[in-house]
Amino acid sequence: MSQATDQEQMDLHAIDDSPAYRLYISPDRVRILLDCPNPHHETANLIQRVLADFKLLEIPEYPDADILSHILKSSCQPGEDLLEHTIMMGQAVSPAHNGRLEWARDFFAGGWEVDDKTGAIDFWAKCESRAVSEGELLVSLHHPIEGIPGLNVFGNEIPVTKPLKVKLRSGKNVTLVEEEGRISYQANCAGRVRYADGVVAVDDVYVIKGDVSLETGNVVHSGAVMIHGDVGAGASLEIDGDIIVKGMLEPCNIQCGGSLTVAGGIVGEENRRIDLAGDLVARYISEANLEVGGNILVGNEIAHSHIRCLGSVHVPQGRIAGGSTVALKGIQISEAGASGTSLTHLTAGLDHTLNPKLMIHKDKIIRLEEALEKIQGAFSLNHRKQNDTPENRQSQKLFKQKIHQISQAIEQESNAIVQLKDAASELAVEEIIITKELWSGTTIQLNKTKVLVRNSVLKPRIAYKKRRKVMISPLGDGNMPTD
Repeated sequence: MSQATDQEQMDLHAIDDSPAYRLYISPDRVRILLDCPNPHHETANLIQRVLADFKLLEIPEYPDADILSHILKSSCQPGEDLLEHTIMMGQAVSPAHNGRLEWARDFFAGGWEVDDKTGAIDFWAKCESRAVSEGELLVSLHHPIEGIPGLNVFGNEIPVTKPLKVKLRSGKNVTLVEEEGRISYQANCAGRVRYADGVVAVDDVYVIKGDVSLETGNVVHSGAVMIHGDVGAGASLEIDGDIIVKGMLEPCNIQCGGSLTVAGGIVGEENRRIDLAGDLVARYISEANLEVGGNILVGNEIAHSHIRCLGSVHVPQGRIAGGSTVALKGIQISEAGASGTSLTHLTAGLDHTLNPKLMIHKDKIIRLEEALEKIQGAFSLNHRKQNDTPENRQSQKLFKQKIHQISQAIEQESNAIVQLKDAASELAVEEIIITKELWSGTTIQLNKTKVLVRNSVLKPRIAYKKRRKVMISPLGDGNMPTD
């Protein structure tokens, strides 16, 4: 048997590569697609085949033979094949666009500048740039755009999702400017831009050139505060914006609506408390009680302190020794515990604010259920009277309305509980990374699951949860923080 020539082999190869005939509906049901070899070859037979298959698709309308002939002849050059070629089309959905915020620049960039040679973090050189000038554009709120429903090849409407709105309120020193399709927010004065809880504001800066002491008294300010010296023992600060301290904090009380940056350290005591809505940066923390809404970055050490944090806790070149630290978004430190120190408790992936929030809704449900029980009892009693009078019918109607309202309120409170739990779970990072040493006496807790470290491990370790157990494994290739 003679072998095929090179040309015959090429022809066979071309036939093998040709698409098989197929007329089908696209997955989104908006188009009728055709796959077939060269439609210019035996076009009449192909048209009859396509028309027959159109009938099998059971769509209300489709092209006739003349239109189909024109479509096929204009679809490609002679000798070319068709693959996923649109023969007929409905109307595609015009998708909705959610509302969004467009910041004029990256005011809130995270992190700090790092020395390329030494790896040292410069706590004063933050990447953020929140200083603004009067009249500067801060952010634009773009309104949502409604979508347009589509039409599939069966003549049915394809629904479109409703766009989501984004909410933003103007705070102090911010002006709104209505524009087409958006609202612009501009600074009324020079200061520091702040964004929290859906509110954008500009804080004027109050500068204290020395210490906060008996001479200055306690400080209450609606903007940001820059303190060139220390905050003395016993002082009290109530600040709506950020606080920058170039010295140190002695035992004091602080209520801060922004972030706190301390060039020196923080020294606290049992009856003093620091509450922050934003981030915290300090060289060290000792014997302090802190509630922090953002992230914590400490240069050297957190010692014998009680910290609750809704962000992450990061001590890249130091340790946490003694006390308790709770961080929703994980903990990364160089050392956990210390030789001969008191017990250290580290918790990651736990929202310390969740239970109090849940209790508010659970208490409401209890009160609503008690009210519902009373209303249902009164309704049953009224119903047993069986007095078919206009007054009784009206009373029955009011009882039913009240029962429906209370039942709806109970459902809303139950949904709120589910949403709070889901939100906390989505943010939680159940992971603790120790890059150098893990000392005995340290309790590692991930959410509500914990384990006590009984033997010191002077090597890098990572704690994570697996099958509802806390696992402590070597830290290396494949599970480094940058992986």
